[in-house]
Formats: sequence, C-alpha cells, structure tokens
Amino acid sequence: MSTIARDRPAARPTGAPAGVPPRAELPAEHGRRRLRAGPVETVALAVLPVAWLWSTQEVLGQDWLWPVVGAVVSMALVAGLVRAVWPAFAGTAAAALVGVGWVTAVSAPDEALLGVIPTPEALRATMAVLGEGVQSIAWALSTPIDAEGAVLAAVVAAAVVLTVFVDLLGHGLRAPAIAVLCCAVALVLPIAFRIDVPWFHALPGVAAAALALAAPTIDDRVALGRGWVAPVALVAVAAVLAAAVPLMAPSPRESTLDLPTIEDLLRPTTPVLRTDIDLGDELRRPEARPVFTYSTTDGGPIVTRLMTLPHAGPDGFLALPPEAAQPSPLVEGADLGLAMQMTVRMSDVRAEGLPTPERASGVEPPEGARWDDANDALRIEGSLETAGLEYVAAGSRSTPLAELSGTASTGHDELLALPDAAAAIGRQGAALVQPGMTAAERVRAVHAFMTEGVWDYSEQLDLPGFGGAGGDGWAALEAFLETRSGYCVHYASATAALLRGAGVPTRVVVGFLPGSEISGGFAVSTNDMHAWAESWVDGHGWVRVETTPGAGTGDSSPSPEDDEQTQAPTPTPEPTPTDTAPTSTPTPSAAPSPGAPEPGASEAPGEGTGPGGIDPAVLRAWLLGIGALLLLALPWAVRQAQRVVRLRRGAPGAWQELRAALADAGVRLPASATPGDLQAAIAARVPPEAAAAADRVRLAAERAAFAGGPREPGACDADVRIAARGLVASLPPWRRALSTALPPSLLRVVPPLDAA
Repeated sequence: MSTIARDRPAARPTGAPAGVPPRAELPAEHGRRRLRAGPVETVALAVLPVAWLWSTQEVLGQDWLWPVVGAVVSMALVAGLVRAVWPAFAGTAAAALVGVGWVTAVSAPDEALLGVIPTPEALRATMAVLGEGVQSIAWALSTPIDAEGAVLAAVVAAAVVLTVFVDLLGHGLRAPAIAVLCCAVALVLPIAFRIDVPWFHALPGVAAAALALAAPTIDDRVALGRGWVAPVALVAVAAVLAAAVPLMAPSPRESTLDLPTIEDLLRPTTPVLRTDIDLGDELRRPEARPVFTYSTTDGGPIVTRLMTLPHAGPDGFLALPPEAAQPSPLVEGADLGLAMQMTVRMSDVRAEGLPTPERASGVEPPEGARWDDANDALRIEGSLETAGLEYVAAGSRSTPLAELSGTASTGHDELLALPDAAAAIGRQGAALVQPGMTAAERVRAVHAFMTEGVWDYSEQLDLPGFGGAGGDGWAALEAFLETRSGYCVHYASATAALLRGAGVPTRVVVGFLPGSEISGGFAVSTNDMHAWAESWVDGHGWVRVETTPGAGTGDSSPSPEDDEQTQAPTPTPEPTPTDTAPTSTPTPSAAPSPGAPEPGASEAPGEGTGPGGIDPAVLRAWLLGIGALLLLALPWAVRQAQRVVRLRRGAPGAWQELRAALADAGVRLPASATPGDLQAAIAARVPPEAAAAADRVRLAAERAAFAGGPREPGACDADVRIAARGLVASLPPWRRALSTALPPSLLRVVPPLDAA
C-alpha cells in the first residue's frame, strides 16, 4: 500500500469523487530542503543569541554589542558557506573554530598567532582572562558592569557558546525549539541580579524566538508559492503579547522566591573586594568567603580600614588619585589613644588594598604594596598574590563619641565641600545644629538624628534612584533619608553629607567589621565588609561616626538598648576552628555579620507561622514548586488534550492524530502532503502491524471525507494507539523523553480536518 502511495504522480484519495482535484505536488527539491533550514529559519537562528543577550544590558550595558555582533555574524556566514558543501555538522564545527578565534582575539591576542590562532600560551592566558571576567561579573556589587577587558572576553565567549549550541540544535539536530530555550538562558543574568528587564529589552529576543519557531512554516509556504502573511502576523502578535508580560508580571525584586544568584551558579574561588560605592544600586553581596585573619597585641577586636573615600563627586563619595608616601598617624599629632599592633594573614582575594587598623600609625608594607597618603590606604600594586600574605600594622581604635571634647575641626576644609546635587542634604545637615556648637556637639547631633526613631536596614530598595530605576546617587540618598531604609553605604554617605553640611570635615571609609572571634585572634569574611563615616575633630583626629543599625562596633554604634525602635541584625553564630589564623586559624562563620547582608531581627521559636502552625514561607515554597512542576508538564497536558479532542471527531480526527504523532517522532511533512505521503512516512518507521493499523485509519478517514463513511467517535482509537506506539518505539530513549516533555507537534502547524 505504501509503495502505491509513493508511486502515484498525483495523490487522489481512495474513493474520492471524480471531480475532486489531486493535491499539489511539492517541488522536486523540497524533500532535500526539508532536512535543512530554509533562508528565513537560518536568519532567525543567526540573530537568536544577540537578540537574547540584548536583554542583559541592564547588567552588562551595551559596550559588548559590536564585538558580539561581529563574532555571531562571522560564525553564521562561515557555517552557512561550509554547510552548502558539506553536512550540517561540518558547518557547526566551522562556526566553533571561528568562535575560538574571536575569543582568543579579545582575551589573549599577544600570545596567539596572528592574534586569533590559539597557542598553548594563548589558551592558558584565555582561561585566566575568562576566569577573571566571570569573577568580575559574579562578584559585581553595582550595575551596569563595564563590559571591557576580561568582562568583554567573558561576554564574547558566552555569545560564541550560545551560537554554537544554536547552530548544532537548529541546523544539525533540527530542533529549533530547544535552540530557543538555550538562548533564553541569557535572562538568568538580570534575574540573578534581581533587575527588572524593560519590555523593549526583552522584545528582540521574544521576536527572534517566535520567528525561529514559525520560520519552517514560512519557508514551506514561500517554497510552495503560498501566502506568508499569516505566520508573520502570528510572530508579530507573539512579540506584542510578550512585550505586555513585563507590564503585568511582578518585578524580580518583589519576588518572594529566592532565585539563585549568579555567584550561586558560578561560585568563583577568589572573592573580589570592591571599594567603590553606588548609592543608586541595591546591595548584591556574594556568599561569605574568608578574607583575612588577625590577632592584636591587646587581644581585642578592631575595625579595619580598606579604603578611604574623601571626595564628594557627582554621584557619591569617591577615592582620590593615589599618592605614594610613608604611613603617617591618622590622628596627625592628636591623642593616639591606646596603641596596639595587629598581625594580619590574608586569604586569596582580589582587592585594591590591604586592611589596616582603623587609625593606622605605622605599617611595614609587604612587597608589592605601598601606602596611599591621599586615601589613607595600603594599596596593592600590580597582581600581588594575597594568599598566605602576612604583615604587621600599628594603630589604635577610634574615640567613642561620648568622650569627644574637641571644640573645632580645622585643617581639612576641602572635606566640607558638597556638589550641587547634594546641596539639599547639606542644608538638612546645617539645620540639625545650632550656632555656637562645638565640633563634638555637631557630630553628636547628626549622629542622634541618624540613630533615633525607626531606621531600617534593607538591601532591596524599590525607590526612584535605586536598583537601576533611574536617578542619580544623591537623589537616591535623598530618598533614603526620607524613607529611612537602606544599607551601610547609604547610612555612611548620608551621615558624611549631613556632617559636611553641619560644618564638620567628614569622609567615608570602606573596610571591615571586627569579624568573628577564633582561637588566637579573629576571622573576617566578605560578609564583614562595611562602610562608615569618619569626621575630623581637633584633639581626637579622625573619629568613626557609625550610624548603620546594629553594626555592633562599639560605643559609637547604635544598639537595641540605646534605641528599642532601631532594628538589630541577627547575631553571628559561634565560628568553628580551621587552620588559617595567624596562630591557629578557624574559618569564619558564613552567617551574616552585624551590618552585613541580610540582617534582620531574629525570630523566636514559633514566630512567622500561620494558622495551624504552618510556616507561610514553607507553604509558599511548596506551592511554587508544585506550580513549577505543573508548568513543566503543561506541554504534555496540552498534547494529551489535543489527542482526546481529535479522537472524538471520528476517523478524520484519528488521522489528524496520527499526523501529529508523526510530527512528535521528528518527521515534519509539508501541509500539502497527501494521505499516501503520510502513510509511506509512517510505514517506513514502524513494524508491519503498526503500518497496517495506520493504513486502516487512512482508509477510514478517506471514506469519511469523500464517500460519506462513518464519523462516530472511537471507531479508530485502537488502530491509532497501535500506530502511535510503533512511532514512539522507533525513537531513541533521549528523543522519546524530549518529545514527551516538549511535543514538536505543538510548535508546528497541523492542517485542519478539512485539509487532511
């Protein structure tokens, strides 16, 4: 029967009336072209990686665009030329070679032949650069990240990998739907950073995805001389609907689901310590990692300085250009207080500087470091290896605010300046003090304003100027002072700006809280990184003015006992010993330290539970999990519903179901294919009994369509099951599982019953 169907020049259904014209023949070359992507599909697959990467520009900016476009276009062109002569997989291999050249060119051109051909030295340099780029992205504390150097190399490498996968899946394996899913993984980046993706940033990716899915049908219709307006209109409708989704969907920062962050996915081995601050961004502190351990001669903990930010710039406080000099006491002739020495042993980190005592009076810079007098910091020069680095520094602790007695603040008038954008904050600071107040009284007045009443420590701030929502840093700081909700950078910057307005020279310091006590000293992790304000008072020198709720750094820090309304963070658990301290080094606790990420009042047992003792968070997690499983099962459920509906329509619907089952088996026939063509395609893939069952369904469908045969439901159900099981059994296990989870028949147009 299948031989007859293949030999007929013009397929006329059995039993069809004489006046019924035969179906149109496909072009002779169409059978060959069906195994390859058409021109529309080729273009759609080529633009997929760039279109989806466009949705990441809130994180990566736009500087990566032209290098990525150059890499993707050249890979697509070379793959197309190779594929015109050799098999599809040869085109994928050629695209991969071109992509390797691009990655080499942006990461290690000096070590490569002609700047693009990798050598062993170039491969090693490329891996080092890509690792640095991934770490820079994973540990970034502000966005957008400058896409240059190692970051650009990492983005280009990601685009190359996406392009190779798309070429392999779309052209080699002929699974464009899976290629679309691979490219959509680019959305993980803004989601991990909890950044809203504007609809017009996601629109290119959605439009390209819709076009890639509809492209096979468009190519078929163009080859047959039929209209292509309808499928293109469907692509436009899909793009418009997708553009409306972000307007209705919840913001990522409002989501209660704790999505994996980029550092959870990549987990770089070396933490990066950034000392620049962004007042208009949310805090994205990485997972707690060891930074250093220390011991002091008096046995007590101490706040350590990493970098000083003396300059009030257009968007916040900034460091000055470094000035090499010998370390000088930060009290500059004032009372040094109780002197001490600290011995530091560093872990493997990447940073601009090394920690020193809060008020350094002397330090022996290790080889590869120097003292920066402009920013009172111990700067790292070049690529100093910090793992195991040990050095000694001398200094003292800041004078408690209650003990300040200085009447003036002289010698640092340049640290009273504020930019025009911060003038309103300066005026607010001036209103907090009275004429005739001493410098110490002015400091205490501003400190009282910043610590009395309700102040909230929060890392996610849905306010104008925060989290990429628009506005500059000082506007964000004004919003912070109005809502009283922010994290240490905002508290330190606001305190410094108010004190400058109040007439006290002040700067911002980025450093570390004292850390966790261990045997023989203290351990400091990335969770202890902190920022505070520092004011100059004659006779006392630089004095720390700590206003972050629950920072727990001594008398100058607010505490729950001082102000019951001020929220305190969760206490740090006791650390466990390890072997990295100066004398005996334990690993610091991974729990958030006071003033570090995720602070919040600790809950008593039983708090936070709903009726019946059910924890709403646990219930929500279960519901989200069930929802995710239902979403994954949705394609399978829709396919089963289609099967039921078709079989209820009798023999024509049964034949339609076999046509869909053939599509699920990976055989896509054009809409003009005759019943004989379909029967031949099925018979070529199933055992004889399944082929006979499919032929019985075909005969019944033809009699129902042309000879008034029976259409009652259920007449062909058994034969449909036999033929469908034969098609499923012909597939390899991986393809069987894939077609069950994502049935291809849902993504391709199956002709209506009157065309079957």
